[in-house]
Amino acid sequence: MGRICHHPCEEACKRKNVEQPLAICALKRFAYDAVPQDELPEKAERKWDEKVAIVGAGPAGLAAAYDLVRQGYGVTVYEALPVAGGMLAVGIPQYRLPRDVLNHEIDIIRALGVDIRLNTPVGRDGGPSLDDLRREYDAVFLAVGAHQSRRLGIPGEDLDGVMHSTEFLRRLNLGEEVKLGRRVAVIGGGNAAIDAARYALRLGSEVTIIYRRSRVEMPAIPSEVDAALEEGVQIQFLATPTRILERDGRVAGLECVRMELGEPDESGRRRPIPIPGSEFTLDMDTVIVSIGQRPDLGPLARVEATRWGTLAADADTMATPLEGVFAGGDAVTGPASAIEAIAAGKRAAESIHRYLRGQDLREGRVFEWPRPEEIEVPIPADVQPTPRQEMPILSLDERRTTLREVELGFTEEQAIAEAQRCLACAVCSECQECVRVCEAGAINHLMQDEVLELDVGTIIIATGFQMWDPVQLSQYSYGKSPNIITGLQFERLSSAGGPTGGEILLADGRKPERVAIIHCVGSRDHNAHPYCSRICCMYSLKQAHLV
Repeated sequence: MGRICHHPCEEACKRKNVEQPLAICALKRFAYDAVPQDELPEKAERKWDEKVAIVGAGPAGLAAAYDLVRQGYGVTVYEALPVAGGMLAVGIPQYRLPRDVLNHEIDIIRALGVDIRLNTPVGRDGGPSLDDLRREYDAVFLAVGAHQSRRLGIPGEDLDGVMHSTEFLRRLNLGEEVKLGRRVAVIGGGNAAIDAARYALRLGSEVTIIYRRSRVEMPAIPSEVDAALEEGVQIQFLATPTRILERDGRVAGLECVRMELGEPDESGRRRPIPIPGSEFTLDMDTVIVSIGQRPDLGPLARVEATRWGTLAADADTMATPLEGVFAGGDAVTGPASAIEAIAAGKRAAESIHRYLRGQDLREGRVFEWPRPEEIEVPIPADVQPTPRQEMPILSLDERRTTLREVELGFTEEQAIAEAQRCLACAVCSECQECVRVCEAGAINHLMQDEVLELDVGTIIIATGFQMWDPVQLSQYSYGKSPNIITGLQFERLSSAGGPTGGEILLADGRKPERVAIIHCVGSRDHNAHPYCSRICCMYSLKQAHLV
């Protein structure tokens, strides 16, 4: 995910109040790349007799398989394509997501004991039907994705030389040869349209994207749009095709009309309105349509569908109206991000586990995490504006002519410099790493509030404290010298898990010869707090003992 995530977390980063948010996505990628990826886990222990079938080896299906096999179930994944990974494998070009990276993640899931059966479509071409799976398995998870392209509905769409981005990218990612003309038009403004345009450019074509709204409304990741423009892709904003022109049964051009933006529609974006008399023609010999996808529900006719053409499933539990059948990912939501599909797969795995154990699917679970109120985090006065590290990228010539990965990843020096920009302003971010590593299983993020009456003799109030920012008292020169630190910073130095392994060192790496500990900073002081904090004495004695 450090390569393809659209990183919405960076929008909430407080560092943006100084200059730019922390490069969280790039740092996660660095952490992944820095660890040798040559080991695979041992096979997970089988704890339960029940078996689960998963239809679709995309991000939702594989995430569910990963969780379920680790919970002790037998898991079989049925995949229609000759490769696992879903849209990650056949929808995203390898210059964004190298196949060795994706395949290693899939190898981990296989090593745990998940049986992935490729070239095995469900409900067609001789594959098992949904009813067959329901008879053979104790639960079924439908994660078929959204691989069926939407049509333009204009004259000429069936001409030779017209294809859809899903088909175009799938064939290329499977190693098939795709012949394009010299001038290619890509219709659409989403990530698939950008991927198709950049791939077509690498095949030697002149590429123009036709998008009916402005750059502001474009749903594609902004950095990907920037990359496409840098590489030479042209974009015609506020235009839409009305007819594909024909010559001898092939594409000969594209008839378009200019658009203007009206009031917002149900998507929240301003509605494009054709401008009368603004028609124009583009000379094209290939058209790639990329205006959205939907799931192919033909083989799953027994499952209830919504009016949007997606599978009907409970938004919280992923359960469908069919007993023991669950569904999630793009097949339920329509095209979304990979991280949303992974989240759906994990949620479905929990529901399937509860279903197989005869437990309530909802009890004790939190489906809508309360969004914390915006907290005003003061920026320390000693924080200086520091430019965000730029991602190293391949040269422009190589980007245009090869399929090598474009973003090369941070160097170690860059990663350290970028990580040091972090203001450390967060509390719990619900990464749940503490849950994963706690062998006693003592941490439960889903625990609900309880009101208890306890018979006790003494109450000790230990509500914690807030560190005083010594920058506010200039006489101590905190922030001006790297060797003037706070008590909490000293705690980190003296901790075995701290940056120096418990060894107290100066900023230049030398051991200090003399250490001065100043009491009552910010306490018993009319310039700060006039009262005694009642902790400085004990804190100082402890620190003196450590020195």
